[in-house]
Amino acid sequence: MAAPTGAGVDRTPTASAATGAGVDRALAALPEAKRELARMLLAARRPVPARPAPRAGAGPVPATALQARLLRSERHRPGAGTGSHAVRLNGRLDHGRLREALTGVLARHEALRCRISGTPDGPGPLLTVDDTPCLRLTRTDLTHHAEAARRDAVRRQIAESAGTALSLESGRTSWFRLLTLGPDEHVLVLASHLAVFDGWSSGVFLTDLAAGYRDGPEALAPPELQFTDYADWQRRWLASPDGAAELARRRAGLARTPAAPPAPGGFERGHLPVRLGRGPGSPLDAGLALGAAQGATPFMTLLAALAVVLARRDGRRDVVVGTPAAGRFATQLEGAVGQFTTVVPVRIDLSGRPSFPELLHRTRAAVADALSHQRLPVDELCTGGTQPYSVLFALHNYPAVPFGLPGIEVSQLPGPPARHLELYSPDPAATSACIGLVERDGEIGGTAEFNRLAAAPGDVTALLAGVEDVLRRAVASPSAPGITL
Repeated sequence: MAAPTGAGVDRTPTASAATGAGVDRALAALPEAKRELARMLLAARRPVPARPAPRAGAGPVPATALQARLLRSERHRPGAGTGSHAVRLNGRLDHGRLREALTGVLARHEALRCRISGTPDGPGPLLTVDDTPCLRLTRTDLTHHAEAARRDAVRRQIAESAGTALSLESGRTSWFRLLTLGPDEHVLVLASHLAVFDGWSSGVFLTDLAAGYRDGPEALAPPELQFTDYADWQRRWLASPDGAAELARRRAGLARTPAAPPAPGGFERGHLPVRLGRGPGSPLDAGLALGAAQGATPFMTLLAALAVVLARRDGRRDVVVGTPAAGRFATQLEGAVGQFTTVVPVRIDLSGRPSFPELLHRTRAAVADALSHQRLPVDELCTGGTQPYSVLFALHNYPAVPFGLPGIEVSQLPGPPARHLELYSPDPAATSACIGLVERDGEIGGTAEFNRLAAAPGDVTALLAGVEDVLRRAVASPSAPGITL
């Protein structure tokens, strides 16, 4: 990759090295108590890059806006920010090696050694990294139970894991359970706090765990960037002229859409399994083929159809749908554990009686524009009751992880429904539904999470039935105008 160019930058190696050496000598002459403060002040004076970079020095960094929100929520409802993952391990398991590998993964990722503390006199909560990893692992022997009792115990343990009251302030952000079902059969369950662990992180975690088990924890070198590097960069970039200008432009672009009103009763979570019908002659397959012919991904095609349904429902000619994005817009972030996910509001223009192919082109442009703003956290974008979407939609495409342990067959176990509404919405009461789909083995299905005080299960299924109806009409008359009518 070519080096970036720019005006006013001294690129002479000798000058740069001399300047750096002079700064190092000046810092070394300071008392130790003042040295770290001086480094932070020097870092603050430098222009903030467009992408995260390793932070200067160590010490606490500001928590992200999402983490601050989850911390406030946790104080009122302990356990609300807990997610759970489980894998089955079939084969001869070395418990000592597993314990060492788990500790090695905690040591590798600063996000898994963080605590978040409030600062009464400061700008907001801070992330502090513990030097020593603390592995919390409980072991349960189920070998003497009958098979049915073991199955029930596993389901119960996974459900209990999802309800574990973790604590951001104490640094208790993960908890492992190892269930022994037989000499060569185990289940490993991880409870993790959503403030430090997103969906992508599960793949990173399992990859590192396999490497640590296979090659020893000393093989786990730190990632190129830590989550704390990202958090430190995000706050500084948002306060920089470039970040503030992008935030203002994005807010202005969404201001034409009225804010989604919160449900009068607040928020109460509900879950519903959902599935889109596939097969020969299905409107879904034909619609996706029509979208592909127009250069649209399956997500874009389904999003365009959902926008039509919402436009009809709300009587509007522009629609904003929130979609979760991985937020790992820099390659160096892909190997780090942390909570990078954000929501990008996608504003789709349905005015002028477009045909479905025309709407697909508009949707493609809207999605590309929205994803170009992944650096903007949704909690900074939508403040003071300005959340412009009431429906979230995702077609998840987390990378497949070949989690292999020597002599052990590993398989994922289904976990409890996720808690995405509270994670993805600055105000969960203003979001009626989050439809999360996965395309796997020729099927498209998943779970819809909805606010029971704003929607009923029938409202959610009606949205998906409407999507299939729009695709059916689009395939029957692709060039006909007025798909929104």
